[in-house]
Amino acid sequence: MPLNALEEEIGLLSDQINTTQDIIDEYDVMIADTKDELAQAQADEDLYYQQFLQRVRAMEEEGQVSYWEILFQSSSFSDLLDRFNFVNDVMKYDNDMIDNLEAARLAVDAAEQKLEEEQAEQQEARDQMEVERAELEQTAQEEEAVLQEILNNEEIYSAQITALSTREEELAGQISAAEEEYAAEQARLALEAQRRKEEEERRAAEEAARQAAIRQQEEEERRRQEEENQNAQEPEPTQEPAAAEEPTTAEEPSTAQEPTTAEEPATTQEPATVEEPAATKEPDPEPVQPADTGKNPSASFSGATLVNYASRYVGVLPYVWGGTSLETGADCSGFVSAVLRHYGLMSGRLTSGSFRSFGKAVSVENMQVGDIVCYSGHVGFYAGNGLLLSAIGTGRGIGYMSVYYKPILAVRRV
Repeated sequence: MPLNALEEEIGLLSDQINTTQDIIDEYDVMIADTKDELAQAQADEDLYYQQFLQRVRAMEEEGQVSYWEILFQSSSFSDLLDRFNFVNDVMKYDNDMIDNLEAARLAVDAAEQKLEEEQAEQQEARDQMEVERAELEQTAQEEEAVLQEILNNEEIYSAQITALSTREEELAGQISAAEEEYAAEQARLALEAQRRKEEEERRAAEEAARQAAIRQQEEEERRRQEEENQNAQEPEPTQEPAAAEEPTTAEEPSTAQEPTTAEEPATTQEPATVEEPAATKEPDPEPVQPADTGKNPSASFSGATLVNYASRYVGVLPYVWGGTSLETGADCSGFVSAVLRHYGLMSGRLTSGSFRSFGKAVSVENMQVGDIVCYSGHVGFYAGNGLLLSAIGTGRGIGYMSVYYKPILAVRRV
């Protein structure tokens, strides 16, 4: 049995012995009270018995006189009544004396029986306490034997405890190393997943920007073709003055020899000058470092137009805190302000917080390309495919990132 269990059992036995001793002490008090009651009952019995003996002795000394003789010796009726009352009193006294003596004897018997019961119960408690003491002594001996065994094997137990402690430290180290390895693996997987996601987002953004640039080039090529067609048709009206020479040749020869004057309009319609507007627009599609042209109401506008124009500055325009220039650099709100100014959609400059009340409110679910996305301390254009086009920071300048990289506070549409 383990040492702790033996100690607990010893404690319980000690408590039981103390409780039994308390019961025995209570019986001592009860027995003492019962003995006092018995002594008093015996004294009462002895008193009544002595009175009874005195009465018997008195009757013997006076002789055997019957109550009838006392009554027959009366001299008158009133004397008879007196003698009758006297006899009643004597008989009552004798009966009371006998009753008192009997009651005293019953009280003595009851006290003796009560005393015997209390003494028997006390003895039973004493026997129980002796049993408990015997169990306590046996348990104490067992505890002493276990303790002695522990002392004898102290060196063995100490070596085992040391071995267990060493093993515990080794297991703790292995667990810690495994946890660190697992955490590092999880971090690596998370970083790899994030890199894959960023790479996919970057490729998607580049593909979207490439498709947008192709569409813009096709649109500009179509416009340029339309302008060339229009310019190609413009020289025909300038040749109409040559038809005016026919009347002059009919009326006077001298005027018919004025071909030089009739051909002057033809000299003014030089093809190079007519087609120059189309040539001057060619550099506009993809300038490497376009200047901040300010208000440009004539430029066509849409959400895709804003993103296509802003995407020209990806990897080109540096991040400058507080800057608003598309030539020297801009921060997030300065970049958005400069792009909007280019299309004449605003003047001046707004902060990232002020853009939350700019334009028209749109829900995040209905967000479209070209919408202005506002965060706490940041702002940019939604570029589609879950990407945000903005001035990210000094390390990256203008670039793409996840539009959900932190909570969106507002989406505004121009």
